[in-house]
Amino acid sequence: MIEILIQGIRSVCSVISLLLILMLCNTNSFAESSFTQETMKLRLTDGVHLGTDIFLPATGKNFPAILIRTPYGKFQKIEFAEFWARHGYAVVLQDTRGKWTSEGHYIPFKNEEKDGLETLDWIVQQKWSNGKVGMFGSSYLSFCALTLAAAKHPALKSIFNISGWLKGGKINTPGGAVHLMLALPWILHEETLKRRSLNDYELEDLFYHLPLKNVFASIGVESKLWSEPEIIMELNKHLSAADIDVPIFHITGWNDFVYASALDIYTTVRDHSQKPQKLMIGPWFHDQYYSDYTGAGDEDFGEASKMGADKLQDLSLRWFDYTLKGIENGITREPVAEVFIMGKNKWQTFQQWPPAEIAFQKWYLSSESGANSLNGDGRLLPDPTARDAMDSIIFDPENPVPTNGGANFHFLLDIVGVKDQRDIEEREDVLVYTSAPLPGTIEIAGPLKVVFYAATEGPDTDFTAKFVEVRENGYARIIEEGIIRARHRNSLDSEEMLEPGKVYQFTIDLGATAIAIKKNHRLRVEISSSNFPKYDRNPNTGVFPFEATELKPVRQQVYHGKSFPSHILLPVINKSLSLIEDEGD
Repeated sequence: MIEILIQGIRSVCSVISLLLILMLCNTNSFAESSFTQETMKLRLTDGVHLGTDIFLPATGKNFPAILIRTPYGKFQKIEFAEFWARHGYAVVLQDTRGKWTSEGHYIPFKNEEKDGLETLDWIVQQKWSNGKVGMFGSSYLSFCALTLAAAKHPALKSIFNISGWLKGGKINTPGGAVHLMLALPWILHEETLKRRSLNDYELEDLFYHLPLKNVFASIGVESKLWSEPEIIMELNKHLSAADIDVPIFHITGWNDFVYASALDIYTTVRDHSQKPQKLMIGPWFHDQYYSDYTGAGDEDFGEASKMGADKLQDLSLRWFDYTLKGIENGITREPVAEVFIMGKNKWQTFQQWPPAEIAFQKWYLSSESGANSLNGDGRLLPDPTARDAMDSIIFDPENPVPTNGGANFHFLLDIVGVKDQRDIEEREDVLVYTSAPLPGTIEIAGPLKVVFYAATEGPDTDFTAKFVEVRENGYARIIEEGIIRARHRNSLDSEEMLEPGKVYQFTIDLGATAIAIKKNHRLRVEISSSNFPKYDRNPNTGVFPFEATELKPVRQQVYHGKSFPSHILLPVINKSLSLIEDEGD
């Protein structure tokens, strides 16, 4: 604030007047606006040097430190470092091994525990350190922080975590399928390129390449992460979020592809630690947090949803002031969870997440006429129908259902966020089940899942599900979606092939949401077998999809009725479980 004041006064006052005003300013406030900066190479025990910047307040001797470790270039966080240094924190920015100013070979995620622990050891040995360290970051940066918290370094006392995770399975292989739209472009952009551009590659051709295991070799690119996927599968296997025992401010967004893993971190740490945990969930997509942009896909969520770098700085400062300096600023007396309710476009606070106020409703799949329905012109009903029925589609992996909207990878912004599903619902390989118009507003907040019964012609296949809001004008707004690879239907850690033609129960995790669906709008569930290129295609042959060179069409059969109570489970904020009548109706 003092710098803004000085800038304004300089334009209208003389030098003498400015000096007089400076003399009247609070001495401590002026000191907090000054800092020093040093760039160095931190030597690790294996001889690798990591590029490191140190920002120190201009006055004082010992400070709590804030550490950021990043593969994306430490220069991107200089503004944050300067802000914290002005407010009495030592700040350490560091490029991870093999990236930007740091030496060594970069293998994504692999060395962050070792290198991070050594960096923390170094920080607490410095004469300017008071022994307390906080960490800040989003995505990979938060992964670095959470890894060190799970490793229980004693100096790490606080984390400001934006869409972070500890283990990559739920992000990279949701439901057992490969998150292709994330893995392929991210590896190209971050592991294998020096100039950070994808313009030389036709991503669509690469998505369709068979076998997938050779896709990087086909363009003359070597990827350790792609050729040795066990790096991801074994990532932090020895660490557990249940071992994290530091206060954390958790932030994520409903359109962020990491949000499900971020919520898992929050709930696991909350359940196993006595340290304060805070949660904020907005409507944002990945890294939207740093901007003032308020849209996601077709929808603008309004001024109330705006975050931006300034607000992030202020929130993090309040958190670190309390957790690292012991300043009682009331942050832990505020409600635990602050959640953006889409549809209302308003924030709502809860004392826990998922909210204690929810009760679960089942909405059942049904054929329109009670008989078999080839293309699934179906109904979504609050009670199951008495008669059993079956709907059938042909899943041809050569012609997969295209990805359009949802919590997708932010490199491909044209298909991220709120999108209309009507074109997709016209396909013959998509089953559609729709409720009657709602008599009142229904508010949904919490985890979603679809449980259904199905059979296929082959030894393995995929099933996908999508939860959709149908507005009065017909717009079919995607809310959430998910996938299950049949061989992983019982466990993501083991495989059980199918008996062709046999009916099995499947559960698809749709993540979570917070949305108000208005009167006269309708609920809809889509069932299909692909969502491409978000997920890799199942060849339906039993061959491991990563290695498959041939794809085979198969008939899929989805069952519902008294013997097969296929349904979506919705967490409704309404104790009576009846629909909430709108005010004035």
